[in-house]
Amino acid sequence: MQSTVVNMPGKDAPQEAMQLLALRGLFGAIDNIRSSLKLDVEEMLLYLCIGYLNTERIQRVGSNGYIASTNISSVADFMKIPKETARRKIKRLAAMGLIENTQGVVVSDVSQWFSVARQLPLSDKGR
Repeated sequence: MQSTVVNMPGKDAPQEAMQLLALRGLFGAIDNIRSSLKLDVEEMLLYLCIGYLNTERIQRVGSNGYIASTNISSVADFMKIPKETARRKIKRLAAMGLIENTQGVVVSDVSQWFSVARQLPLSDKGR
């Protein structure tokens, strides 16, 4: 394997280095979450997506503890994956007890979902 030397522009070098470290942290967090929940990467992202869609009302109106179910089509659209793929992976997540899909798709344990989501090194930049 051949290595290529890349010179980062002088004034941007510290920022670029920080971004690379942040990216390393993100991949590390993804791997930790994925392995602790025994999911593949796409299933882990679907789990995070479902919780995110369930908590949109909290994000919009600042309500405390109220979540709304979503549906398979919304999950597939949000993730930009085929509906059948979303359905199949949601079925597996439900079999594992991470989500429920009876009257809409919801995370089974919101506290656990927030605990998982907090592991991601997310920045408030740009908010």
